[in-house]
Amino acid sequence: MSEKPRVGRFAPRFRQLLLLVLLLGSVPACKGPGADEPGAAGAAPQSEPEAVPVKVVRPVIGAISRSIRTSSSLEAESEAHVYPQLGGLCGQVLAEEGDEVKTGDLLARLQDEEIRLACDQARARLEKARTDHERAEQLFADGLTSQQALHDASIQLRLAAADYELARKHLEDTSIVAPIAGLVTERNVKPGDLVGNGQPLFRIVALDSVRADVFVPEKDFSTILRGQTALLTADAYPGRTFESCVERLNPVIDAASGMAKVTITVRNPDRALRPGMFVRVEIVTDVHPEALLLPKAAIVLRGEQSFAYVVRDDVAREVAIETGFQDADRVEVLQGLVPEDRVVVAGQLGLQNETRVRVIDESQG
Repeated sequence: MSEKPRVGRFAPRFRQLLLLVLLLGSVPACKGPGADEPGAAGAAPQSEPEAVPVKVVRPVIGAISRSIRTSSSLEAESEAHVYPQLGGLCGQVLAEEGDEVKTGDLLARLQDEEIRLACDQARARLEKARTDHERAEQLFADGLTSQQALHDASIQLRLAAADYELARKHLEDTSIVAPIAGLVTERNVKPGDLVGNGQPLFRIVALDSVRADVFVPEKDFSTILRGQTALLTADAYPGRTFESCVERLNPVIDAASGMAKVTITVRNPDRALRPGMFVRVEIVTDVHPEALLLPKAAIVLRGEQSFAYVVRDDVAREVAIETGFQDADRVEVLQGLVPEDRVVVAGQLGLQNETRVRVIDESQG
């Protein structure tokens, strides 16, 4: 007896689901609010991107220089250590550290009693020798003495004069005086000290002129000439620049460091600069008086190429430029811009070529 085919138990449910799908497909889609409005079935139109706010400047014509920057400590252009000419006890000190002195001013005095007495004795012997010489001359003229006696009297006179000059020099050397004008920066003696010939008693520094010895690389040495302008700044005087010049160039390049010494002298009439001060030195090697200048903030660097964004018709366009000299805030533009251009100086980091912008501030560079 053959077996009847079995009908799956899920067949009735499958037929019900199929009927439901056919019914749903035949029902029109429900319209929401505004479904009949024109354009409702399409995508919403995109709005234009918002303009980027920027600040712009116009390049200016002005002078800019090329310079070598370095640093150094100031030294006195002229100074002197004061030594006694003879030994003895210090009797009096007349100058202190910080005092301003002139050439020949008395700084200290040694005790001079014995030297003064010796000088008085030498003067007395000189007076006697002069009197004896005059008498010998008179006697020789009268024929009462010989030529030899007159000669001996002349020798005694010269010896007495030399002894007196030496004694007078020793007496003068008990007074220790300033060899140059300036400020006393060291005092190494006090009353009662026994001083010797090789002992430095004072140090005097002239402040009317100071110098800075700087060292420049061998590759820059050929660009430096005697008389070139040098600008100095010191932390002690913020905002102030001291103008000086190149005074000397050492012709020898140090083989170990590859550096050459350049001496800068600074006139210091108000004595604001002092030896030992740290200064920054800028040696001006060349000047372009009629350069097209732009703030450094306007320059965008990509590798070795420099760019700027120029605003024309409210659109920022990227322009490749060639630069020249630079200083702390400005850069010289050799090619790519003209004075009439409006160059983005703030906001350019977020720009791309042909970006719409909105100028919120404009000034001269």
